[in-house]
Amino acid sequence: APPPPPPPSGNAALPPSRARAVTSSTPASPVQGAAVGQALVMQWPVRGDILRRFGPVGMGERNNGINIGASAGTEVKAVAAGRVAYVGDDLPGQGLTILIIHRDGWRTVYGHLGSATVRDGAEVRAGQAIGTVGLTAGDGRPSIHFETRQMRGDDPVAVDPLSVLPR
Repeated sequence: APPPPPPPSGNAALPPSRARAVTSSTPASPVQGAAVGQALVMQWPVRGDILRRFGPVGMGERNNGINIGASAGTEVKAVAAGRVAYVGDDLPGQGLTILIIHRDGWRTVYGHLGSATVRDGAEVRAGQAIGTVGLTAGDGRPSIHFETRQMRGDDPVAVDPLSVLPR
């Protein structure tokens, strides 16, 4: 029997056909001018209220990111330079989603978008618009689901975005 669907808390796995390419430990193109070992500097994907925080949300569910409320149609921006590894809406509970691979094993996931303005394989720069805020997150208002993950071996481990985004 197939496994039950993941909870709608932003924990969906990539479809098997895409997972190998996206979660490979091959680093993204190095960012020009970045020193090896230098921490990846991120910026906010969109400014707004934190509607859901990282961590346990009850009933055995866990939020692997944060949900940020903003007006529908507001531009969502890449938090750092990288390569788009996935654009699609076939992840259960995620709506339209973009995944970007950054240097030093970092991955960012932008879910519940209203639109996407980048394609698979595109190189993006920090601050570049990649899509817009959508209405599918179930927060009672327009918002996005945002995750930061860092590769530990072959596993993309969820890291609280509030611990890596500027204060």
